[in-house]
Amino acid sequence: MAIPPVSPEENNRITALKSYDILDSLPEEDYEDITRLASDICETPIALISLVDKDRQWFKSHRGLDLQETSLEHSFCVHNLISPQKPLVVEDARQDPRFVNNAFVTGYPNIVFYAGSPLVDPNGYVLGSLCVIDHQPKQLTEKQLSALKILAKQVIKLLELRKQNQALKESEERYRLENIALATSRKRFETVLKHAPIGLGLLRGDDHVFELVNDRIAEMAGRRVEDMQGKTLLDALPELSRQGLKEIFDSVRTTGQRFVAPEIPLQLQRNNQLETAYFYASFEPVQEPDGTVSIVDFSMEITEQLKAQRDLQESEARFRAIFEQAPMAIGQLKGRDLVIELGNKQLFEVWGKDPSIRGMRLIDALPEMQGQPFINILEGVFDSGKPFYGNGVLAQLFRNGRLEDLYFDFSYTPLRSAEGEVTGIMIMAVEVTEQVLSRRKLEKSEARFRGLIKEAPFAIGVYETNDLIISIANDAMLQFWGRTPEVIGQKLPEALPELEGQPFIPLLHEILRTGETYRATEEPADLLTNGRLQRYWFNYVYQPIFDNEGKVFAILNSAVNVTDKYLARQELQQSEQRYRDLAAELDQHVQERTQELLQTNQELQRSNENLQQFAYVASHDLQEPLRKIQTFSTLLSKRFAGQLDEQASNLLERINTAGYRMSSLVSDLLTYSRFATRQQSFDDVSLDAVLAGVLDALSLTIRERKARIQTNTLGSVKGDVVQLHQLFQNLVSNAIKFTPAEDQPLVRIQYDVIKRQELPPQSKLTGHLFHRISVTDQGVGFDEQYLDRIFMVFQRLHNKNEFPGTGIGLSICQQVVENHGGWITAKSQPEAGTTFLVYLPA
Repeated sequence: MAIPPVSPEENNRITALKSYDILDSLPEEDYEDITRLASDICETPIALISLVDKDRQWFKSHRGLDLQETSLEHSFCVHNLISPQKPLVVEDARQDPRFVNNAFVTGYPNIVFYAGSPLVDPNGYVLGSLCVIDHQPKQLTEKQLSALKILAKQVIKLLELRKQNQALKESEERYRLENIALATSRKRFETVLKHAPIGLGLLRGDDHVFELVNDRIAEMAGRRVEDMQGKTLLDALPELSRQGLKEIFDSVRTTGQRFVAPEIPLQLQRNNQLETAYFYASFEPVQEPDGTVSIVDFSMEITEQLKAQRDLQESEARFRAIFEQAPMAIGQLKGRDLVIELGNKQLFEVWGKDPSIRGMRLIDALPEMQGQPFINILEGVFDSGKPFYGNGVLAQLFRNGRLEDLYFDFSYTPLRSAEGEVTGIMIMAVEVTEQVLSRRKLEKSEARFRGLIKEAPFAIGVYETNDLIISIANDAMLQFWGRTPEVIGQKLPEALPELEGQPFIPLLHEILRTGETYRATEEPADLLTNGRLQRYWFNYVYQPIFDNEGKVFAILNSAVNVTDKYLARQELQQSEQRYRDLAAELDQHVQERTQELLQTNQELQRSNENLQQFAYVASHDLQEPLRKIQTFSTLLSKRFAGQLDEQASNLLERINTAGYRMSSLVSDLLTYSRFATRQQSFDDVSLDAVLAGVLDALSLTIRERKARIQTNTLGSVKGDVVQLHQLFQNLVSNAIKFTPAEDQPLVRIQYDVIKRQELPPQSKLTGHLFHRISVTDQGVGFDEQYLDRIFMVFQRLHNKNEFPGTGIGLSICQQVVENHGGWITAKSQPEAGTTFLVYLPA
């Protein structure tokens, strides 16, 4: 269904509807009666009071229809908005093109007949309609239509009455609230009048009768409120009769001009005596409704303030005298710009200036302050409002034609206004240059003395006064005592109670009395060590220390523990005879042992010869049959190629492979054995030359695997060139071999010289400098928990079918490195490559 176009006055119409505050209100009997009459008069089952909102129609009363509201697209009443002068009548909605497709026509509530009279407010806005509805075609008589219009007007009257009642309620509520506010205001005024911190009084008539008196004015007068309320000025306060106050009130009442006295003295009868008090008073004329003038008395006693002010003035005068005559430098800076406002003679002398710098900024008057901390500190005091104190602070000031280093104790104190705002800074300073320099010299001397004591190779202690207070004890002395530094400050007999019964404490007291030095050599002392008493022997000196008057005030104790020396001498004396007794026996034993060593040496020489013979046999006799096995198996494979079945071919291939592996094993064993028994004869060997030979020997393997070799310049070492060649060859070939076949090998060889402290902690090498050679690959790596296994003979971490080898190569590397007095280790992670590290003495 089409909705009629919105009128330009639609917003005003909605505002008019909202002003009645009727939408979504509860049902009311008056409206229900109107729909009942409309339904009865028009003889329809349904009658509605419909109010058209912005996007809905809402029913204030809905007789015969079980709906509270509908959307505008289903509304008949919305069409009344465009024609407020006459009712909308639809005899058969099924035939009307405006409503034929309306959901309320085709479905529930099945509207066929509709007649609606517009609800028009006094301003001409249509708020909705009073309508009747039937389920069959129908026509209304003129009387029925007229009755519908009358009832619609009654709806508007009810709405207007509602608005008026609501406005009346709002007015009554405002009146009620205003009365409450008025009563509250009156009560507040009475409270303020009664408890105001200044005196308030209202005086009326020629005799100035107190109509109102608050507690404060009565208290200032030395009276009670009831003693003054309703009485004339002079009846209430007769002592004022000759003080001119009544004449002042008369003038105010006659002229209508206010009178203000910042400081008026009055003599009042208070505390049973006549007292002179001072007041700030303001007498204000007030025009009464009958044309007469009353006076409002505002008074505040300032006796104490005046007294304080005068005391302040006297104090200020005293302060200025102190300020000018003070032995310290005092000044005052104004504002954050630090303008020099005040300064005494001492301040200008400290600065090396004269009083003409008053009114200048501090930084302008003392440009040498630039770069020193004082300006920043002063600004910080001004910004934070917190004082700053400095002790023995260095300041560089231009005095006597040159820049001088001076030291000061000073304070910067913020100055505040009555409101608590920081307005300036008070400076107080005392020059302490001589004291600081003297103190630093003394501290330096004392620090040097204490340092000497602390680092002394013998025990030192100082005991002060007759109580023998321990004032100094270095680490060596504390170690002798078996105590901690906590004993410093304690009495010696209390700190070391085990000294009781020994001669030391009485001896110290004797030295305090006589002032004579005491020296002792190898004197025994029993000291508590690890919970038990133990005897030690000491060489020690007790040296008295004298004050300026020549009196002993302390004793310096220096001691050396000679226990080990003493006991060693005792032991030596006891052992000398034993040594002499054993000498003959030892000589015989040495001769016998020498003979045994000669025999062992001969046996070792025979063993080495046998091992060399084995190496010869392994090199020639064992290799010969292996070569024949390899040759014959190769000939068989070639001659009978294609004639043998798969099993026979496989067996020949396995024989050939086993032969090669056996040959490699014998060769590696031979190398290992040769290096294990090789006599050491070392020369200068160039590692660059060794590596070049290795890379040439491995050139075929390097080309086949397309391996990349990266190296820096290698140094020269003392060693055996053959062994070092074997070491590099094994490490480089391993790096290539253990790189997966699908990856291009990358081998990095690095060399440098390191100090002993750079060795890994697990190394047991001795010396100062070492050659470090690292060989790094990007191969399969290994778990470092197997690090010890990889250097053992025949130990393998990978399957021989995956990575061929005898398991002797790294054992040979370890043997070569140990032959050269070095150490080899490795770092690795699975699938992350391996780095072998060789350390050789430099």
